[in-house]
Amino acid sequence: MNQVLVSIITPCFNSAQFIRECIESVLAQDYPYIEFVIQDGASRDGTKEIITGYAIRHEHIHFVSEPDRGQSDGLNKAIQRSQGDILIVLNADDALLPHACSWAAEHLARHPEAGAIYGDEYIMNEHGTTIEEFCAPEYDFKKVLTLEIVPPAQASFIRRSALEAVGFYADNTLDSCPDFEMWVRLGLHFPIIHVPGFVSRYRHLGGELYEGGVAKTASRFFNAKLLIQKRLFDSPRTNPELRSLKERAYSGLLMWCAAAHFGINSTFRGIIMNPFLYRALWEAFRKGYWRWFLGNIGRYSKLLIQRLINGRY
Repeated sequence: MNQVLVSIITPCFNSAQFIRECIESVLAQDYPYIEFVIQDGASRDGTKEIITGYAIRHEHIHFVSEPDRGQSDGLNKAIQRSQGDILIVLNADDALLPHACSWAAEHLARHPEAGAIYGDEYIMNEHGTTIEEFCAPEYDFKKVLTLEIVPPAQASFIRRSALEAVGFYADNTLDSCPDFEMWVRLGLHFPIIHVPGFVSRYRHLGGELYEGGVAKTASRFFNAKLLIQKRLFDSPRTNPELRSLKERAYSGLLMWCAAAHFGINSTFRGIIMNPFLYRALWEAFRKGYWRWFLGNIGRYSKLLIQRLINGRY
């Protein structure tokens, strides 16, 4: 186990506000066999200079700064540069707990059949204060495909050999959500296992920090994930059992985007001016998915109340 190399992969662009915390969390790992692959999209806010300062002092930081075509392209470039037996994609505004890589090496060794494992995460605000604990759901490929559960990408470790078997790349044709496409591609062929335990910190940012505003951001998510779903459902190689999930997947995507829209714009306006929520309601009316719709509304309402109590909003 101690000779397994873990690649921590971070694509970034104009991330000067948070990149130091991300890098420091990697440097604090208690596992010695790591490489830190950072792919910067030619940032203009000082990100390049910050990372360069660290890379000069730490030889396991492998840093490139060059123009790319966006998030998915940057991620794919970083993946291609990685050498590790285990891979994790860590966003530039997130952080690992000190034991994360040793945890991954240990549990992937315990589960040789798994293509990936994932743990739990703390959610922090813009200032790095923990505001919530997210205990991830148990894995179910059908629920991942239909967006009824979303494993935390920044708490997920992928076995390199499994990714190589299904295509060693991130889909750089996608405008957003390349992690979802990788989950689908891996989940079609390999078991993925949830191992309880906190391994990372995910930063929740408000809508004002998203370029292009709330509606545009949520629409990008929707368009990318819809394309991924359509590729699978329209493929003649997809078995009939999975193809039967097409309408459920579309409804699930609408509900997930409604929650994402509210998560970005966490105000009363974020509920009232939420086009995905109304489209999900229409799907429930048109297809008779009332039990499903009310169950999801209940789940998101419970989450909202919890966050209000915790002072998140």
